[in-house]
Amino acid sequence: MYAIRPPAVLVHESVAGNPAYRERVKRFVSALAQPCPVEVYNDDQIPSLLRDRRILDRRVPMGTLRKVEDPVILFNTFRFGDEACALKRAEDLKAQNLPCPQEILGLGAFNWANYNLEGDPNRAHKVCRPCWRIHLQSGCLHRCAYCPLGGLLVAMVNVDEYCTQLSRIIERHPWQQTYLLDDDADPPALEPELGCLDELIEFFGSLSDRYLVIHTKTWNTAWLRGLKHNGHTILVWSLSGPSQSRHIEPNSGDTAQRIEAARIAEEAGYPIRYKFKPIIPVRNWRQEARETVEMALTSTHPDLVSLCCFMWMDMDEMKRRLAPVLELIDPDCLRKAEEARGKSDNPLTQPFPDEVRAEIYTHYLSEIRRIAPSLPVSLSTESWHMWSRLGPALGMTATNYVCGCGPQSVPGRRLLSDHPFRVAVRKDGGRIPCVYPPFEPRCMSEGRPTQ
Repeated sequence: MYAIRPPAVLVHESVAGNPAYRERVKRFVSALAQPCPVEVYNDDQIPSLLRDRRILDRRVPMGTLRKVEDPVILFNTFRFGDEACALKRAEDLKAQNLPCPQEILGLGAFNWANYNLEGDPNRAHKVCRPCWRIHLQSGCLHRCAYCPLGGLLVAMVNVDEYCTQLSRIIERHPWQQTYLLDDDADPPALEPELGCLDELIEFFGSLSDRYLVIHTKTWNTAWLRGLKHNGHTILVWSLSGPSQSRHIEPNSGDTAQRIEAARIAEEAGYPIRYKFKPIIPVRNWRQEARETVEMALTSTHPDLVSLCCFMWMDMDEMKRRLAPVLELIDPDCLRKAEEARGKSDNPLTQPFPDEVRAEIYTHYLSEIRRIAPSLPVSLSTESWHMWSRLGPALGMTATNYVCGCGPQSVPGRRLLSDHPFRVAVRKDGGRIPCVYPPFEPRCMSEGRPTQ
């Protein structure tokens, strides 16, 4: 587990009242870098946590804070079978001007992501895959300057009930073969003490042709050895060069540590992948890309690599979030981003214009091909236009590419055989609550650069 010094550890009464869940918390607290008392709370105390304790105040981009500290840790359970009551509580809090993250209310175990389907407001601006997404945590310890997920880390601990409910989704959706866990958290950071991921990994290990995807920046994988995963958990590392990993993502594993963590996982039999994401063009980015690609592909054997530049915000917002480290960014890339200010008709690919992103992708692709000529390389959450531009070089298209976390991207697959936007059909009758209270709603899978 990471060396953590949370200012508070909050435990919902549903956790404190269950011996197995209580034991998880006990192991976690015993492993803290310094002692921290445990505070038990109930649903009636949520308004006070929000209004008086102000537990959400530091859920802002971490680069905007004068000092970044470890988050409050809150342990909770999903309220399976009692979602209506939780949704009513969300409305009551909203009426009090206290919008609340769904995970504090016991909601959000699963969400139907209608990416690129009818009703997706970003359908024209990005290419991503519709699927079910699954969640156990919200919040992160990595302190990445661009990320708004500090301040509070919520971990749900009723994994036994969770797997029972997830089984029903899996059974109803045979077209979905992989399930991405937590696009707004990095669960390995609390393991093995918390003991939630091992249970989920072994659950997927018992299934046929279904896979768990864990997307991470962690160095913490030694505990994965010995689990009965049966090759059904895919570990995907967001990989960045030394300057970015050390100075912009300071609490994550640095470049070498992430690659070593991937090597350990691969040695233990887990399929591994890399996403160079989000690529921030630091000074000397070309050389750092070359060195990082070489280190990764000579030390490990991923079945897939994906590429994604830093996006999802305009120039002013990027400068606000990266203010403490802005001098690290390549001046030419910054200049071109300034020149492109207000000219893009795609709100999701800003701030770097197409020419900058295409140059970056082409360079990374060249370096990857130099070492691993046949390794599949795709774009992650890029625009239709960029796919048209680079698809021929990649040997894939916007509709048949395999990606690090796509719902049909099983280990070893090089291209999709089925059209991902046609096979993805939601079959739960709309009964699984997956709407989000109006506080930091989950963005598209890769739309918030948490990984």
